[in-house]
Amino acid sequence: MQGVNLADQNRSSRLWLVRHAQASFGSANYDVLSERGQEQAQRLAAWLVAHPELKFARVAGGTLRRHAQTLAAIERAFKDSDRPLPAATLDPDWNEFDHEAVIRAYASRHPDAPIVAAARGMDHRAVHALLAAALHAWANGELDGAVPETWEAFGVRVARARARLDAAPQGKILVVSSGGPITRCAQAALGCDAARAVRLNLALRNTAISEFRGSDGDWQMHIWNMLPHLPSATDREWVTYY
Repeated sequence: MQGVNLADQNRSSRLWLVRHAQASFGSANYDVLSERGQEQAQRLAAWLVAHPELKFARVAGGTLRRHAQTLAAIERAFKDSDRPLPAATLDPDWNEFDHEAVIRAYASRHPDAPIVAAARGMDHRAVHALLAAALHAWANGELDGAVPETWEAFGVRVARARARLDAAPQGKILVVSSGGPITRCAQAALGCDAARAVRLNLALRNTAISEFRGSDGDWQMHIWNMLPHLPSATDREWVTYY
């Protein structure tokens, strides 16, 4: 099961942070699951209910539509299997940063950059290069004043979300969020710099599970970016980053 240990090892909370399924990259409304994203969410949900030892004491998520749709697939699977699942607590602090605003701000500062022109064709590699450059600029403070939320403010917001989970009862906690908040949790746990956090963000896959252990405000990362519900080479077509 790709290194996922289902047995509780201590009394600290086990936090399973799941990135939402694929949204509608390149469409007018990004914040809705694509057809592939719907299948990813269903496969994740089927994997979760297939393991009866997975009993969540709390479920949380952001308030974006892609979060809700991913959670809905999980909730349906648990209901259809007659397995209990706590009602989700929705917390906007788990929402993604405004990636479109970050990219626009970077493009306005660098209108003649080759990666800006290349990304207009929606080629995935070109978009990846543009997003990487924009995120590094944002993390370095170069876009402050041109974006609705600075890198530092975003980190403070995610820290608030973590603090609310720290106050929750011990046990397994499932959180459906986005790449940015999950990455900031990893950054806090690893103590890495912003450049490393950006690279972690760009590597995070849709519906990937990352496990943290939390106790008294101290989070440790145990699993990063795993897809136990897409285990074989034939599942490769379902693995996405955007």
